[in-house]
Amino acid sequence: MPRTGRALAWQLLGTLALLAALVWIGRAHLRAGRPDTWLVSPVDGLAIALGGDGPHPMRQRLGLLLLALICFAAWRHRRRVRLAYRPGPVDVHEFTDATPDRSAPVDDLKSQFCQRLSETHIYPPYAGPADPPPETFLDVASGVDPRSGHPLAILLQMLPRLWPKIGYRVTGVLQVRAQEPCYGVSATVTSFLGGGRSAMTTQWGGTWEEATRRTAYWVLATILPVTRLARAAPWRNWCGRELPAALFAAYNKGKELQDRRQFDEALRYYGVALGLDPFNADLRVMVASVQEEMGLFLDALDTYQSALVLREQGGWYDDHVWTTRADRLRHLPRHLLGTLRYLRRRPDSIKLRYQYACTLAYTERTVHQWFKQDGVGDREKVRRQMRQRLEKAFVDRYWPVVVTFADAPGEPAAKAWLRRVLREFPEATRVVFQIAAAQELYRLREDTVLAWFVRATRSEVTHSALLLLRDVWAPLRLAKAWHDWAAAGWQPAHRPAATGLAGRSGDGDGRGRVGDGGEPAGDGGEPAAPVGPFDDGGCLAGWWRRGPRTRARTLSREWPCGGVLLDRAIRRAQRRRWPRHSLRSFDFYNAACTYAFALKGYFPELERTAPAYLSAAGRALWRGRRLIADALPLAYAPRWHRRPAAPPAAPTGPVAPEPTPHPLPRPVAPLVAKAVEQLRAALACTESGVAADRLRRWILSSEPDLAPLRRLQDFGYFEEEVYPSLKVVLPRPDKVINSRMSAYAKELLCQGAVLLEQTWHDRALPPQTADPHQLIRWLDLDAETWDTLCRIALDHARYWRDRAEFIRLLREAVDPIRIAEARFPPAIPRYDDLCLAGADRLVGDGSRAEENIERLARHNIALVDRRLNAIYQTVAEHAGDGSLRARRRLAELDYRGEPLRGDEAQGICTRQAGRWHQVAERMRETGPVVDTSGLDVLRLQER
Repeated sequence: MPRTGRALAWQLLGTLALLAALVWIGRAHLRAGRPDTWLVSPVDGLAIALGGDGPHPMRQRLGLLLLALICFAAWRHRRRVRLAYRPGPVDVHEFTDATPDRSAPVDDLKSQFCQRLSETHIYPPYAGPADPPPETFLDVASGVDPRSGHPLAILLQMLPRLWPKIGYRVTGVLQVRAQEPCYGVSATVTSFLGGGRSAMTTQWGGTWEEATRRTAYWVLATILPVTRLARAAPWRNWCGRELPAALFAAYNKGKELQDRRQFDEALRYYGVALGLDPFNADLRVMVASVQEEMGLFLDALDTYQSALVLREQGGWYDDHVWTTRADRLRHLPRHLLGTLRYLRRRPDSIKLRYQYACTLAYTERTVHQWFKQDGVGDREKVRRQMRQRLEKAFVDRYWPVVVTFADAPGEPAAKAWLRRVLREFPEATRVVFQIAAAQELYRLREDTVLAWFVRATRSEVTHSALLLLRDVWAPLRLAKAWHDWAAAGWQPAHRPAATGLAGRSGDGDGRGRVGDGGEPAGDGGEPAAPVGPFDDGGCLAGWWRRGPRTRARTLSREWPCGGVLLDRAIRRAQRRRWPRHSLRSFDFYNAACTYAFALKGYFPELERTAPAYLSAAGRALWRGRRLIADALPLAYAPRWHRRPAAPPAAPTGPVAPEPTPHPLPRPVAPLVAKAVEQLRAALACTESGVAADRLRRWILSSEPDLAPLRRLQDFGYFEEEVYPSLKVVLPRPDKVINSRMSAYAKELLCQGAVLLEQTWHDRALPPQTADPHQLIRWLDLDAETWDTLCRIALDHARYWRDRAEFIRLLREAVDPIRIAEARFPPAIPRYDDLCLAGADRLVGDGSRAEENIERLARHNIALVDRRLNAIYQTVAEHAGDGSLRARRRLAELDYRGEPLRGDEAQGICTRQAGRWHQVAERMRETGPVVDTSGLDVLRLQER
């Protein structure tokens, strides 16, 4: 492991010693008429030493020469350490062809090897053996003619040869053996730090390209643990250790597939990486990000939760979430040292806890999947196990948030009530999740102050962002969940308790709090409203300070929330009163999401109907939402209409004027204007191309808080101005990911069936069907593929493991060249690239366009599901049985020793191709279509 601090210390010490000697000589033998200054003294000392002046010139020369050599050695060592740690350029020598017939593509394999190294961005792309371009004065001085005989010229020629230019050297030897895999590359990595230590391996593969790729991954896995990249995610635990090449290869392949939006295979490779490194929390965060991209929000919540308690001793995190301010002040040293030790051991905890709290607060996604009962087969078993695991964790961790809701005081009653709610009542579960997310954000905000003293813990989770989430965003979401719970009649019915715990325990250590359990039931048998979490006696009253709790209580009491109150709260959280406080893109984006989420109070929920039983508050809330929604102008035309600055003039001819949108109602217009303004500010602060693309995906499709804003015309104006499109712009449904995944499933099965059909047609040719054993292996693989297709069709392609298994089997059956030409598997399409069936009628339709787009999206998903049902009932089951019958027929012929007729083998291949043709035709008939009419820039340049 390169010791950069020690090398820097020796470099500074040698340089200061040489400068001190020159200053001493210059001041001791000062020339006449020269000023005695510290700046000129080193130059005088150097002139005296080189010129031979002074009483002891030879002794001074020898001493200065020794110090100069020591200083040069320190600088040279520092240069080597820097090249090994940064890392510097890697010298890749020409590969040696050691095959018997000398037919290996040496130059091609070396270029592929260098390309694989450069794609990981681990070092500057330098592939030798030519010297790198001159970078310093020493490189330029190496061109001095040595025949001059001057000592200084000879010294300048020798120094560049001693000065390090590269950090590592890689040599390779190409080999071939008889057994499979037969192609191998023997690689040697040499580090020029520490006496030229080397490591060597031989990687084998079925092709030269596979062997070269494995060798490149091994080289990178060998170099990475001793570089500065090992101190960053996800390799923090491998700094200075031997990193397995299989782990690095699986992670790199998963990251590459994630960037290409091939999430099924990306999850499969990330699963392999987690199997090799199960305690890597950074890998789990990347898995959770892929799951969120695929719409598996409950799976992502489970992944975040498991990463939080990873390598935890004694339930420290659960106890830390429920520590009060009095406890921390009473045991200040223990609290500070414990938190700093946790942050130092888990530098990823700040970002991880932030992602976990946000996912927990998105109850419209997580709670919906928590109570959803549409799984079939293994997916239902996995989801049931996941719910049981999360239920156990949430009951043990978050029971203090329900002590004021339970039927009796104490921890057992609270756990029993919470366990019942998590199994039967979605509205109450949303309230529990929102309160838990608010508490997580509150504790995270306090821990970020200590995180400034720990290295590698800083991220985009800034002070102002957490203030906004804690004081505005979380209470606003809790207000909506609270009112929805009231609309459902406070089910399960609340019964007041004499006392209730508002703390983690009531053992008399100051963490317990006694509060009112509720009010008596009102007239008419309606259940009593429980005490709010931020009110006096509420479940969070004992944990939050008075200031944040008062601000959160003000917002949580009003739903729908007015624009003036919300704007004041956001400005206070962003600290705009301080002119020196600069806001980042993330702060503006969070503010836009908060404004947009407040619009949900003025929109009816399209997928929900009025419950049979409504309290008085619930009836008023439902009636108010419907009245305001009916007043909103939500009619979409073929293009978004521009709002005119002045009213249009009266028509003078028979042609009717184009309809113009009406102004938004008074409660909605300020929220919409502020949300769009904050989105523009967020984009103005974004500079990176990757960050801008990620922000675009969040704004247009992924962010659930922006769903009500996407229905309005003002967002359409913003979308066309910032992200121009040449196609007709349609409104977006609330859950874009469902349409994207349905279109992806259709494209996956259609392309896979076409490839298998072509493969069976090729197998029908006589040279390939002569071997019955090969045909039996093909039929075994085909029967397994049909069985996987049955599971996919039965579950409507919802389970990612079945889709990943289908991709793996198809890669094994089809020629790799054909797969590469077909670009299989397809990427999960963006919503902008989808053409929904019936969208032309939606564009020309009249009012209620937001309901039309939701109905159209559900209709397209249902079309794909019906095709999958048809495949399961009429094709898949019978085709799988046909493959097994043909396989048994061939096995009987082989057992009896009877020859295989050519027409019989050709008939088997033709029938299998026809069955896959039926699958392709059925999936191609109707449903969403991915638009691929865009020009490919690379192919256009080639032409």
